[in-house]
Amino acid sequence: MLKDGTPFKFHLYGTGKFQYGQDIIMPLIRELKPDFFGVLLDSFMMHGFFHTLDFAPAISYFYFPSDGGGGLPDGCEYILRKVNIPIAMSRFAQQQVKEVYGIECEYIPHGVDTKRYYKLNEEEKSNIKRKWGLEGKFVVGIVARNQPRKMLDQTIRVAKEICTKYQDVMFFMHCDPFDNAAAFNLVNLITRYQLQNRFIFSGMKVFNSFSYEQMNEIYNLFDVMLSTTSGEGFGLAAIEAMSCQVPVVITNYTTSKELIEENGIAGELVNLATEVTGSWMVDRAVIDIKDCVEKLETLYLNSSLRMKYGEVGRKKCEQYYSWDVVIPMWNILFRKYKNG
Repeated sequence: MLKDGTPFKFHLYGTGKFQYGQDIIMPLIRELKPDFFGVLLDSFMMHGFFHTLDFAPAISYFYFPSDGGGGLPDGCEYILRKVNIPIAMSRFAQQQVKEVYGIECEYIPHGVDTKRYYKLNEEEKSNIKRKWGLEGKFVVGIVARNQPRKMLDQTIRVAKEICTKYQDVMFFMHCDPFDNAAAFNLVNLITRYQLQNRFIFSGMKVFNSFSYEQMNEIYNLFDVMLSTTSGEGFGLAAIEAMSCQVPVVITNYTTSKELIEENGIAGELVNLATEVTGSWMVDRAVIDIKDCVEKLETLYLNSSLRMKYGEVGRKKCEQYYSWDVVIPMWNILFRKYKNG
């Protein structure tokens, strides 16, 4: 049972001696004889050993992200060909693998619990801002792991520009600044730009998560959520913010357009300055700092637009991304392949 009381009604097996359970997958399939065997990981994590596994008698599926341009991590498309059912978690990934590799995939998005992530009333929101010392401030929120792909250095550069113009803007970061995956010292970079008094950290640690209730409060602190990501495999933080009626400003790359603009506009997409090719031959986006500042400024100056985006975002989450919508998609898919 989790700390918040959520029960686990299934058995958890250890990972064995090797990462990603590569040494115990086949023995457990032979022992348990499951109807389905599924993997939810980045494809590169399975590279090099996945082709040696035999999933019979289970029907195998791979629920995969694609968080960059150019295709999947170099050489990893064989993973989608090996399983019975490749399942993309975004329309972007579904279309990308079809265009690049000629692979037809199912599509099921990630979900958000709209009963846990929702807009608080104005008094509650004011009380939360007061608790964090942010009363009367315009809060730009960031929910992202401090790792290279999230491009948090670009967030700091954006902050420098907009904080110079507006003295009531504050940046609230829900991330661990001392994450072992960090590409640079986030605190030192904030200090370099003399923004120490414009940033607040939530206090989270990589291995000490916040509860749903705490996270709902965090999102309700935000006037806008910002992501200067180089590319997302889905964008869970975006739909969590949208479910709380917080408009999102995010890099116009990979999945962002389908989350933010399709079926109603719930925020602003930031133009690219350029693209670069990173590890595994995956292309990454670098935002246009000026355009990002202008998009934030538009929302800073227009409260009615923020409200409109927020309302649209909530509606989209209820229609397309709530668990009430997503879980039946899995049920339909499993029945289709089990009975097919």
